Amino acid sequence: MSLQKVQNDTIKKYIDDIRFLIENKEQLKEEFLDVNYLLRKNENSEGIEKVEVLLKLYSAYVFRSEQEAKRYNDEACELAEKIHYQKGKLKAAYNRAYMLFVKGNFEDSFKKVEELGSHVSYAEYPEIKADVDKLKSYIYTERGEYDLALELGLKSLDIAEKSKNDHLFMRAYASLSHYYLRKCNYKKALNFCLKGFHYILKLKKAYYIYPKLDEMARMSAKLNDIEGALYIYDFFLEVEKKIPPAGSYIQSVVYMNIADILMATDQFQKAQNYLVQSLQMIDEYHYNFRAPRALVLLGELYLKKKDTLNAIVAYEKSLDAAEKINAFDVVKSNSALLVTLCKRTKNLSKAYEYETLYKVINDSLFSNEKKQKIAILEARQQIKEVTQKKKLLEYQNKIQKAEIRTIWVVFVFSLLFGIFIVCVYIKTKQKNKFLYKKTLELAEVQLKMRTKIDFLEKEGGKEEINKKEPIAKVIDDDVKDVILLRLQKLEKELFFINSKCCLSGVAEQLKTNPKYLSQVINQEKKTNFNNYINDLRINYLLTRLIEDEEFRDNKLSYIAISVGFNNLNTFNTAFKKRQGILPSYFINELIQDKN
Repeated sequence: MSLQKVQNDTIKKYIDDIRFLIENKEQLKEEFLDVNYLLRKNENSEGIEKVEVLLKLYSAYVFRSEQEAKRYNDEACELAEKIHYQKGKLKAAYNRAYMLFVKGNFEDSFKKVEELGSHVSYAEYPEIKADVDKLKSYIYTERGEYDLALELGLKSLDIAEKSKNDHLFMRAYASLSHYYLRKCNYKKALNFCLKGFHYILKLKKAYYIYPKLDEMARMSAKLNDIEGALYIYDFFLEVEKKIPPAGSYIQSVVYMNIADILMATDQFQKAQNYLVQSLQMIDEYHYNFRAPRALVLLGELYLKKKDTLNAIVAYEKSLDAAEKINAFDVVKSNSALLVTLCKRTKNLSKAYEYETLYKVINDSLFSNEKKQKIAILEARQQIKEVTQKKKLLEYQNKIQKAEIRTIWVVFVFSLLFGIFIVCVYIKTKQKNKFLYKKTLELAEVQLKMRTKIDFLEKEGGKEEINKKEPIAKVIDDDVKDVILLRLQKLEKELFFINSKCCLSGVAEQLKTNPKYLSQVINQEKKTNFNNYINDLRINYLLTRLIEDEEFRDNKLSYIAISVGFNNLNTFNTAFKKRQGILPSYFINELIQDKN
């Protein structure tokens, strides 16, 4: 019988055992970390029992809500200190180190677990010591310090075999499974995983079901048992419907592994959808140590789709993520692959950069972690110096050419813009000058006409003045003549400089009705009443500005009100409409001419 057949039979047996556990979950609420049950128990317990319940509440939330897990763990630690329960304090300390590991903060996690390890021993606290060694082994593996990870895993297994402690067996097999998984020895990884799963079921650690199912499915897929992997993931989804879901921490890696299987069966779009969901969870919940592998899978997916440029981007992001968590094995593998991809895309400077980085990490791997980091930093500095010098020469050449082009463009644009502005200025000035002269001529003509009218009136020449062209026979000629004579008299009395001047008011003064007055103005003056009044005001203003030097020195708002306008805006609008220039311009030119 082949090893794979034995392993498949073992997996199916364990799945049946899980089903049995789930069927009896009502009798195993504490083992399944039933939150409602634990909360009720927490309310009714005290002392050591309460500490243990709080620690289980931490376990119930550790893969679902970091905040809730931390809250219950801190509460357990405080109570344990208060009642001098040393084992509870040590468990809470381990939980803190594990939460840092989950976030990919390997350095701080390792410091805490090292400190904790100095206070525990297999003789006094065997289970806590096994947990500590398992976490240290995991961190060694994630850093790429495989020799240390293997050594610690084998040491833990030796201690478990001597003590015959089921918990120690479970932890030792987890360490070795994790190590061989990272070393891509999937047969051994699956073998140790199944051995560890035996003790998980024996100890009824139901909360480890999700991560172990995922591990078995992933390793089955790597051993080309795609059908077996899909069978396990189908069962995984079945379990989620019967007990509380795995939570984002487990779900993020499950999506990665499902994507990996889909890629193997050329279902690229589905694989990409799962990877995107996984990366979103990793980013949202800061599962930093998952990021390098998820991005590597994305890079592999792009390569399968023959999208080399996006593959390079994904591998570069993975390399950066790996450096942040000191995952030197990923730095090594990614830098080697990026050399090939950059050469393929003719990006030789990048290829040189990654080739230098690969040589440094390859030579320093399995040495002291600090030396590895220093070596990488030194290599990156050397790479930067070489590439920057090369790029600097290229950029200087480009910048010089660009600067010359820019100077010419700016010069030509400035010259054309300057010419345009000058032309507009000259044209506007000429136009305003012309309008000013026309306005001045009009004012002088009106002044002469007023003088002549005054003279003729004195000489009795009223009949000559009042001769008008015949208008439409809408009203009686006698009525019309009377209205015109009275209107002329009002004009001499400057009725229009009253700001309250209106059609009905003037009609009342003329002892006629507004309709007749409006008709006479429309037909005789060839305009409406408002324009007629504004024309009178402006004509009067022009002659007064010419005659009265003191008047033209007043503020413009005063001048506007003096001739009957209600405000400056109305005055400016009426004057410009009539003369084409603003009154301020006319007055300034007039003052300059007189000077």
